Amino acid sequence: MKVGDLVRPRYDADRPDYNYGVGLIVRSLVENPFIVHRDNPKEPRWAVLWTNPIYTMDDGTSVQYESELEVIGEAG
Repeated sequence: MKVGDLVRPRYDADRPDYNYGVGLIVRSLVENPFIVHRDNPKEPRWAVLWTNPIYTMDDGTSVQYESELEVIGEAG
């Protein structure tokens, strides 16, 4: 994954009815400003600009772990 990739959320059985839409990776995050991934604290985190977000940071992006995302279009 890299900045500029288009992504969609991987299917989540706990939230099957919610769809963030398509997202654009805008930057890599050194750490999640909100929580730490319990199972893999070093997992890459990305700031994603979604078409239909639930929660966003002040800049309008959402924090996503790499394992939560599926690349649907790679940046050139």
